[in-house]
Amino acid sequence: MSASPLALALRMSGIVVLGLMVLFPIYWMIVVALTPTGFGRQITTFLPQTITLDNFVSLFTARPMARWIGNSIIVATLSSALSLVFGVSCGYALSRLRFRGASLLLIAVLATQMMPATSIIVPLYMLFRSWGLLDTMQGMVAGHISLVVPLAIWMSKGFFDSIPRDLEHAARIDGCTHAGAFFFIALPLAAPGLAAIFIYGFVTSWHDFLFSHTLVTSQELWTAANGIASFRGEYFTLQEMQMAAALVFALPVVIVFFIMQRWIVSGALAGAVR
Repeated sequence: MSASPLALALRMSGIVVLGLMVLFPIYWMIVVALTPTGFGRQITTFLPQTITLDNFVSLFTARPMARWIGNSIIVATLSSALSLVFGVSCGYALSRLRFRGASLLLIAVLATQMMPATSIIVPLYMLFRSWGLLDTMQGMVAGHISLVVPLAIWMSKGFFDSIPRDLEHAARIDGCTHAGAFFFIALPLAAPGLAAIFIYGFVTSWHDFLFSHTLVTSQELWTAANGIASFRGEYFTLQEMQMAAALVFALPVVIVFFIMQRWIVSGALAGAVR
């Protein structure tokens, strides 16, 4: 039965209200970012009375925002890519191999994901200090990998479990090796899931502040999350410039998500055809 006009109107009203609730904070960030410095707290209407791009210009002239964004891109890309490699390798082994203690190992991996980041930051700090990895890009990447790998293992195992083993057995009968079956059969079919793991790792690393702030002190190695936090002072906060930095900070994640979203859809359709 078709819905009544009243039900459709209520449904559309709810969608509009939810959309406004989600989009209004973003809209207000844009309004404050376009307001001259020092006048962000004096806005009395929903439309900016004076529009200026000085805050965005100051990000790249008075502050090294380009360097911070570049550091974030490097750290997030390396962290997500290495986490994908480790997670896929372990997930495939746990999915295809049968050995004693596999279930216990999976529970241990999940338990590490449940632990808050604040509980491991001090041991990691002491470990990295003894290894000479403090205040280095390598140490920051290693710290972010520890956040992403546990869930990457669980997710990749679930994707490989959904792939019939008969496909790999048929490939091996035709002369394909174990490695060949993994690279040419399992990985292409699990491509949509691998893209999801990469996006999760990229976003997790991109938005991390605790590890980046604790493991790195040099300003030239700051990520964009550290840079945005630097706009907040003890007695005064550069609110307008901070909102502009937050918009610039969110843009790469949005671009990566839309690019990978198309790739996920195409990969899912290709997997269905196979």
